Amino acid sequence: MRNIVRAAAALMVAAVIIGCGGGQQPAKVEAPAQPVFVAQTVTVPAMKVASIAKIGPYADVGKSISDLMGIVQTEKLTVTGMPFGLYFDNPTKVKPESTRYEVCIQVAPTAKNKAIGKTGFAVKDAPEMMVAATEYMGPYDKVAPTYEKLYKWIGENKYEAAGPMIEWYLSDPAKVKPESLMAKIGAVVKPVAPPVDTTKKVPAGK
Repeated sequence: MRNIVRAAAALMVAAVIIGCGGGQQPAKVEAPAQPVFVAQTVTVPAMKVASIAKIGPYADVGKSISDLMGIVQTEKLTVTGMPFGLYFDNPTKVKPESTRYEVCIQVAPTAKNKAIGKTGFAVKDAPEMMVAATEYMGPYDKVAPTYEKLYKWIGENKYEAAGPMIEWYLSDPAKVKPESLMAKIGAVVKPVAPPVDTTKKVPAGK
């Protein structure tokens, strides 16, 4: 009888261990699948934006966006689009403390233009831009390899850089895990000018 009780107890312990995951390999947490790299040119229309211009590390962009949204709220501006950043310097060639950037958000076209010198805040008209753009998913500070692919695509498709890099932030880092953050990244471009034909002779007298 004692042997039967011991055997039953052993089976119960084994069942508890198995139920708690004992003897099993922990499930692997897979990173979200990266979007297939696809780029295209898009025309970003002229718009009214509220912005803050900064000089400093690109890593401070998140704080700058928070500052921008605080001023937008104080100024009682009507937001009509997603926040985005303009990056004017190549961080591989310019020291972090010297890189220039601007965080922006589209506001109602009726907003009056203004500037607050101490904060770098301004409401202004942003011009139309031709942008080569692609989707990005992952930590916002790990975007460099995707930019490399984008600039390669730009050169292969007969465009050239004509302005800053631009990023639209589609996820809130306070609510979304870094590996699942979504953004659209791009660069202002223009078509490559056709080469000048130097073989043609100019007729005499012209």
